[in-house]
Amino acid sequence: MTDEEFEAWLDDMHPRLARFEDFLMPTGWTPGFTRESLEELEQYALNRWPDSDAFLEEADLDWIDGAMRYIGEAYLRIGGGGWYVENKPGTAFSGVPVVRLDTIDPFPISPRHLLTALLHRRTGGVLAQVYDGQLLEVQERREAEGPDWEPTRLPVPGITPPEHDPGDTPERDAWAARVDERIEALRAHAGEHGRDLDLSPESLSVLERLAEADLTTPRLDARSEAGAELVAQYASYLGAVLLRQAPGQWSLRPGEAGTDPFVGHPFLKRVDEHGTPRTGLVHSAVEHLTQQRDPGLFAAVLRAYAG
Repeated sequence: MTDEEFEAWLDDMHPRLARFEDFLMPTGWTPGFTRESLEELEQYALNRWPDSDAFLEEADLDWIDGAMRYIGEAYLRIGGGGWYVENKPGTAFSGVPVVRLDTIDPFPISPRHLLTALLHRRTGGVLAQVYDGQLLEVQERREAEGPDWEPTRLPVPGITPPEHDPGDTPERDAWAARVDERIEALRAHAGEHGRDLDLSPESLSVLERLAEADLTTPRLDARSEAGAELVAQYASYLGAVLLRQAPGQWSLRPGEAGTDPFVGHPFLKRVDEHGTPRTGLVHSAVEHLTQQRDPGLFAAVLRAYAG
């Protein structure tokens, strides 16, 4: 990975993490960059691959990239520091993104190599062991620096709060202006089930059943005007539920919709009590259902956004 490729890799951090959390891990998984979420991630990998050879043979690059990012970010959230890449030949992690925490003697941690190690050792505790070790390193520096010391993070696009979000656009305003109208249209479309769409978290199970009936059918063309409007109605309702649970705002970055869920797709954004940006990829989640069923998806989007 060249320096230029690494910068592009960092620029993709936010959408790739969101894709990993919302679509590449099971809906029952509880993200949040916690020690427990790392244990669940490790157990998922152990259940999926019987050994490191099977992991390397399958080479699910999309999942591997997301897992690397998630593991590294989990450590950075407890110890500060940042992402690096070393391109000198002969170094242990040459060409692979690593994290170095804001500790007294930071050692590079390679999430990619940890994935192979956990599949080889098969103890279920590799990622948590590293997490615990870094907590001790942070405490050691705090004892050296004083009780008020806190780790410092290097900025990463979409992860550390930006000064300006390009999603605050006229396109966003046009979308937000029609949210209430689309929710009412969805209630009318739902018939007798419309009364159950009361914008409560519990109503998401009803919404998901209706969406699966409407969207996971070969007859639906999400690219048609009618199909796109139906997707927009479901996304509007899901977004309204999220906003009731945690105040935030709509965002829409103009551009052609593709694999990046933050371009051409309306989503929600907020900053939580820890200063960490959180997003609700409501439109991408609804579009996902046009391709395959994914039980519990809407509830998972709510958890990712509201915490």
